[in-house]
Amino acid sequence: MAPLSDLAAARLVHRSPWEPRHDNGAANRRVPSSADLAYFRAHSEMPYKAQVTGAFTGTTDEIIQWAAYKHRLDPNLLRAVAAVESWWHMWTNGDNGDSFGLFQIRRPYHCCDFLAAGDTAFNADYYGAIIRAYYDGRQTWLSTVTGNGAPYRAGDLWGSVGAWFSGRWHDPGAQRYVAKVKTYLRERVWRHPGF
Repeated sequence: MAPLSDLAAARLVHRSPWEPRHDNGAANRRVPSSADLAYFRAHSEMPYKAQVTGAFTGTTDEIIQWAAYKHRLDPNLLRAVAAVESWWHMWTNGDNGDSFGLFQIRRPYHCCDFLAAGDTAFNADYYGAIIRAYYDGRQTWLSTVTGNGAPYRAGDLWGSVGAWFSGRWHDPGAQRYVAKVKTYLRERVWRHPGF
């Protein structure tokens, strides 16, 4: 399924002043330059890299919505994943300094850390595009690795979410990660007091 255009996705976003992460302000206002995107497209192997633009500004929640709508995913799913990955803080730097931003885009598996760390919309757009690539069956390398818990196949949303974490299809690590995402999704943790 083709992604929505940046503009069409933006029209679906529910705008509100709610911003639980004021520390994301600068990253939420940043948009990649044409040179940034050219570098990304020249160095990324992601199947849907041509659709990733990061061309949106807003609150953290608005950016999450935009990326979800653009890649035809549930905004609440992306809200839950971002809570698991970074508690919605763009400054989060995990995996011994190798993972960046809201959705923890990890080098060396994904390009480009300077965008992933400093641009919320790029980070979310990239995440939406990679989950869509897993879901659409475009990440065929998953059929060639050892350690999968099931054969890679298109149309498996939870397999796609788990693969983001573990790099494997339904392996034990992916299953534990998916369980945590499902818990956060069910509980709507981003709506809890003190989030």
